[in-house]
Amino acid sequence: MRQIILYVLILILGATLVRKKLIPSFIKKRLGILQTISLFILLGTMGYKIGINETIIKNFKNIGFQASIFAISTCVFSVLITFILFKISKIFLKKSNIEKRG
Repeated sequence: MRQIILYVLILILGATLVRKKLIPSFIKKRLGILQTISLFILLGTMGYKIGINETIIKNFKNIGFQASIFAISTCVFSVLITFILFKISKIFLKKSNIEKRG
């Protein structure tokens, strides 16, 4: 729980620094590069932790299958829900346009 609170506080600190315009422009110009480097470090660290864990390596086939099912179902349901909400919003927009005209 402490880590989550720390992450939220760091996000709030970053948002506050941006809103108060306390981040210099030379850092703003290089944020994309900094984010990419940070992401590579994070992925490398995660890969190292996964690689040294024998349980994960032994069950990699099962974990990979479960992760694939989860990823596919997440994508399918995200698209489906977006499609449904889009259709519903079009219906409500048509009704509001008809009421404004009539």
